[in-house]
Amino acid sequence: MKVIIAIICFISIGYNALAQQHIALGDDASYAVIKDPDGYVNVRNNPGSKTRVIGKIYRYNIFNCEPNSSTWWKILQVYKNEKPDWFEGYINKSHIELLTKWQTIKSRNIYKDSCRIKVDSMTVTIKKAPFNPKKHKLSYKDHEGLTLIDGKRFWGTDTDLPRVKITSLKINKNGELLIIPNKAFNDLYEPNLRTLSVCTDSDNTHYILMVNSDGAGSYAIIWIIKNNKYYGRYIDTSND
Repeated sequence: MKVIIAIICFISIGYNALAQQHIALGDDASYAVIKDPDGYVNVRNNPGSKTRVIGKIYRYNIFNCEPNSSTWWKILQVYKNEKPDWFEGYINKSHIELLTKWQTIKSRNIYKDSCRIKVDSMTVTIKKAPFNPKKHKLSYKDHEGLTLIDGKRFWGTDTDLPRVKITSLKINKNGELLIIPNKAFNDLYEPNLRTLSVCTDSDNTHYILMVNSDGAGSYAIIWIIKNNKYYGRYIDTSND
């Protein structure tokens, strides 16, 4: 079954095969958002509507879930609001929308130092460049290696010096360049341009995805664009 699905994905989306493998996290887990008129869904400690509520997942917040044939799916919120938040529980599957449902790419161009994807009236361009340590403040700790770059946590290596950094994320929608703050990407390293992908839901919210790594420091980044504005990002290091 896994081989059949992989063949179908390759035929239908070409270069997007790597990104598809990322959005569906192996055989068991996938990225998802909620669908609910209240704007949030209760997370319960065990399957069932009578079990204890241990938290909430809000609309447009990304989480991992494990689709299966049952009514209640296990979810994991890995990284929320720029702080580690390992949050596990269960949500009724009727409230869950998988990002794979909305994945679409009209064209993809990969160059030496950039990747450009076009989806209808939107074009997404990611650029990268070699990391120059002389232009950054590096912080080390004994027995830990590199811990901070420019005073901030970073993603893409496991305490080693990065080799490549993301230098820009540009989104053009209907001929208008959307403003994406530097903080949305300036702590992200070792980009894999071939994994760039876009999902667009029914209310015109865009989820821009990449999976990046130097091998040991793998992470997924999902940027959220809502109402033609940068809404936030989700970082997942659960596969590291």
